[in-house]
Amino acid sequence: MEADRRVLVVDDEPEILALLAEFLSTLGCKVLLAGNGAEALQLFAAWRPALVITDLVMPEVDGLTLMRAVKEASPRTEVLVITGHADLDSAVQALRQGAFEYLTKPLDLEALGRRVEQALERRRLILEKEALLEELEERVQARTAALAESRRRLGALFDGITDPLLIVDRALTILVANLGAARFSGTPVEDLIGRKCHRALFGREEPCEGCPVRETFASGRPASSSLSQQEPGGSARYLEISSYPLTGEGERPAEAVEHIRDVTEKVRQARYLHNAEKLAAVGQFAAGMVHELGNALAIVTASAQFLLGYPNDRRQMGRPYLEAIRRSVTAAERTIRELLAFARPREPSMEVLNVAEVLDRVCLLLKGELAKHGVEVVRQVAADLPAIRGDPEQLQQVFLNLLLNAVQAMEGGGPVTIRAVFDPPQWARVEVVDTGRGIPAEHLDRIFDPFFTTREGGTGLGLSI
Repeated sequence: MEADRRVLVVDDEPEILALLAEFLSTLGCKVLLAGNGAEALQLFAAWRPALVITDLVMPEVDGLTLMRAVKEASPRTEVLVITGHADLDSAVQALRQGAFEYLTKPLDLEALGRRVEQALERRRLILEKEALLEELEERVQARTAALAESRRRLGALFDGITDPLLIVDRALTILVANLGAARFSGTPVEDLIGRKCHRALFGREEPCEGCPVRETFASGRPASSSLSQQEPGGSARYLEISSYPLTGEGERPAEAVEHIRDVTEKVRQARYLHNAEKLAAVGQFAAGMVHELGNALAIVTASAQFLLGYPNDRRQMGRPYLEAIRRSVTAAERTIRELLAFARPREPSMEVLNVAEVLDRVCLLLKGELAKHGVEVVRQVAADLPAIRGDPEQLQQVFLNLLLNAVQAMEGGGPVTIRAVFDPPQWARVEVVDTGRGIPAEHLDRIFDPFFTTREGGTGLGLSI
């Protein structure tokens, strides 16, 4: 605090020095006195006063020369110039060199006191501002360094995750991508930025069906979906895609994190395990299956032998036996076909298809069976039903099994409703509704188990397949 009020007075008149020393002391200043410019420079170098009050005209080192040296050494030291020979040129020079004020003798001590306080206050404010700016700059540098370290760690974490990770905006444009996304797409990270995610990662012109990122932007909540891709070699790749909102202004997310997991191996292992379980079940079922096939083929054998014993003119009498042969062979073929489909399922062949057309084919295939049991199909297919991606043969098998189950459940015939409606955002929902007696509650949790059936002669494979 004392240094802030340290004042160096320079004048070649001893009376002026004594007067100013006494006056400045009353203002609480620590006063240093010099009788010429050379002495003043020595005192200034030793004490670094906050304010210099100097006469303008002095021998050897005049006031302007002194002020120039002071400002070069300490720009924040204020200087008051006093002179008994005032002229415009000297005043202009003094102010241009940074003098706080230019005063003339004889001095008005009251005015001088005000200028001294103003000069010291100005210096204090400037130093305070510079200190605050320096502190702020240090804080900014520290925060910048912390942010840089945080970004480095986040980047290392982001790239350390082997799964593809993206940050996309509402237009599905990639803003950030990790090395996993680069490996997945075969494209450098810098070339992924700015591209649409469905084009860059999946080679699609339009967003993926059931895109979870679009769902996240619409709902503001996390979403997920599954996707299968056909690889160049013909094998399928299975993906799980999850998205998480990054909130922006307001409630709607401005960006979303997209996480892609390749679960192909997991799906294959699950299928291998499932197939192993199914093969074990096939072993348990073999005895019953042999019995079923044996019965059917026994009828075939007996009927054929019976017909062989008939003369040609009585062959017409063998028609009922021929019908029995046909029915038994058909039943045996269906049992074998269902067993093979259960034991050796194939990979789905995905294509864009019309659900209504698949339903038409199923109804045509079962036309005779429906008429035989007195079942009428009521079709309620929505006009806005979207095209979907699926395996037409496997979907046909699903609808065929559902419709056959419905027919078998309606012993007295009646209507069966097939309802197909649009289920937003991009799904088609198909319902098969019969008027049979229904499934007992205790059996509901077993209807998809292999070989479980409540119908005499049934294989229990229809819904399982």
